[in-house]
Amino acid sequence: MNQISTIEAGPADQAFIAEHFDIPGDLAPGIYPGISNDAYHAGPGISKSGLWTIYTQTPAHYRFADREEKAEFDFGTAVHSAILEPETFEDRVFKGPDDRRGNKWKDAQAEATNLGKLLLTGPDYEAVQIVRDAVHADAWLCGIITGGKPMIEHSAYAIDPATGLLVKCRPDLCRQDLGVILDVKTAASAHPDAFARAVVNYGYHAQEAHYTDTWRLAGGEVEAFAFLVVEKKKPFAFAVYELPPSIVDEGRAIISKAMATYAECTKADRWPGYAEGVQELSFQRWSYRETAAPEFEEA
Repeated sequence: MNQISTIEAGPADQAFIAEHFDIPGDLAPGIYPGISNDAYHAGPGISKSGLWTIYTQTPAHYRFADREEKAEFDFGTAVHSAILEPETFEDRVFKGPDDRRGNKWKDAQAEATNLGKLLLTGPDYEAVQIVRDAVHADAWLCGIITGGKPMIEHSAYAIDPATGLLVKCRPDLCRQDLGVILDVKTAASAHPDAFARAVVNYGYHAQEAHYTDTWRLAGGEVEAFAFLVVEKKKPFAFAVYELPPSIVDEGRAIISKAMATYAECTKADRWPGYAEGVQELSFQRWSYRETAAPEFEEA
């Protein structure tokens, strides 16, 4: 496997990795091209999505929940492919019928599976192409995406200094020559207020912190991080945003807290769900509509 940059892990780190993870002999902490998306997600190390699940749900949800496959994820994956690797889009994505009803869709699924391609409905396929053309018509964005030697979906692995555990990330695009990571998001709205809410709701501030720190630990360069947000419906408007350092620091604190929990669970091999025993719920003042709210601090 072609490893393009590495960091040196101490003997204790290497021993811990060898004990807890089934890592191929040629995989050491560093940055790798050519690892498939499925292999990355199924392989060793914890990602931002795993840490976010631990933080917002429970360790049990991270350890035991099944990955969901949804049609909207396919659309987002296709948008990523079309924008970041337009020359291979037709090799990766299969144009199906206009809807998902009946045998015509089942036949298309079988053909797409046989070809190893992602299946989209005809309208979604055409929408993705419109998105691609709109983004690439922006000279600055097109220069970032196609200029230099862009690293598309390279997988980075590193040792977390606080816990000694293996962490990983997979940026959509990195320009090492510019020190820029670009992450592509599809959204119902690319309005700044809507995306600001999405940052907090979906942990994009934690993503920036985790990706930036992991990429640097793996030997990469990061000077700037930007989100390209593309709307999923006409007119397929898009915008590019960067996050203020203060909210990225909040994301980094979230990652740190989740990593501490993950380390405890890994050491004990215990992955708890919600708290045990009977718990009393707390309610905010606005919950009381017909009666007077008790005097207490709001949760």
